[in-house]
Amino acid sequence: MVNASRRFIIATLAAVAGAAAASTGVGAQAPAVKITDPTSVVMIVNRDSNDIAFMDIKTKKIIGKVFLGNNVNPHMVMMSPDGRYVVTGGTRANKAFVIDTRTLQLVKTIPVDIAPEHLAFSPDSRWYYQGNPDGDSISVVDMVSLSKIKTIPGFVEPLNITFLPDGSKAYVGNYGAHWIGVIDVRRHELLKKIQVASVPGVAKLDPDKYLGEIKGINIAALSNDGRTLYAADGDLGIVAVIDPREDKVLKTIRVGADPWRIYMSHDGKYGITPNNGDETISIIDLQSNKVAATLEAGPDMTGVNFAAGKAFVISSTSGFVYTDDMKTLKPSGRIKVGTNIQLETATTDSADTTLYLADSTENAVVIINARDNSMEKVMNVGLYPWGTHIMESKDNYCH
Repeated sequence: MVNASRRFIIATLAAVAGAAAASTGVGAQAPAVKITDPTSVVMIVNRDSNDIAFMDIKTKKIIGKVFLGNNVNPHMVMMSPDGRYVVTGGTRANKAFVIDTRTLQLVKTIPVDIAPEHLAFSPDSRWYYQGNPDGDSISVVDMVSLSKIKTIPGFVEPLNITFLPDGSKAYVGNYGAHWIGVIDVRRHELLKKIQVASVPGVAKLDPDKYLGEIKGINIAALSNDGRTLYAADGDLGIVAVIDPREDKVLKTIRVGADPWRIYMSHDGKYGITPNNGDETISIIDLQSNKVAATLEAGPDMTGVNFAAGKAFVISSTSGFVYTDDMKTLKPSGRIKVGTNIQLETATTDSADTTLYLADSTENAVVIINARDNSMEKVMNVGLYPWGTHIMESKDNYCH
């Protein structure tokens, strides 16, 4: 459900669009408004057709596509919290792309650093931080001027970015290291590095041999109450519990082998790490900060979504989505999406009833009813759909 402030923003944007159309001179025409409610669409990032598709949630129809250019390979799509813009980073183009949500017009292309992938908005929608793993940097885009104002260096394969609720700091997971970068958002500077745990002694003795292919930290994920950060480290097999007030590690929790990242249940009680090294998931009780259950799962897990009292674990190469009961913390079944297909990531609607899963092999979005695990496929959404996004969903993430 759209909150009061966002309803005001949406109404204001519609009024601005109407005023612009009314003031247009003879022979000129304002772009048509295609989306009046930003929460009414599923955004689909299509890697190989180089476009962002928009699907109406009610009709399940594609209502528009924005072509970004040749050889762009968009990686992740996100809508600004105020609903005004949709952005993506083009991994092969080394550029960021800004789309007007109302008109589905590409309004700006902004050069960034090398191989942009994951991204985040500040809570007030002012800043768009674009992570550049191959450039070891974060590009800062001002959403007022729609321009890059700074490049923050000093990271090691930065992946996901998390802003604090007050927008004062941002935390960056470094997949090529075992530390989290802390950015002062006022100055857009790397303030400090939080080492999540000590690396094994043998790695210290021969770092070239043992630290050559680090699987470090994907994201420092924020608890639902905004008070605690949780960061899974792939090589170390732990989740670090971090106090963002002091930027200090409070505790480390041992989980399974090669945890990818942590996903927060919508009720704030649990966090789940998919452990791709042993094909399990670890369910962490966020009150005690202990593992409450370890359950079997599938290979190559790319994400966890929550809906209807269940966790949905995506096993990308098996064609299955595993389901777990979040009351009993026991497996409750699995959904066979297909055979010899590749599944990517998913988003959950704001009602916590429906999942929208990218199926890159079949160029489809799989719509899963979380209550009864039934599903349907919307075909021909674009080439190689890589991920989905819904404004105000609690399950917006990428690989």
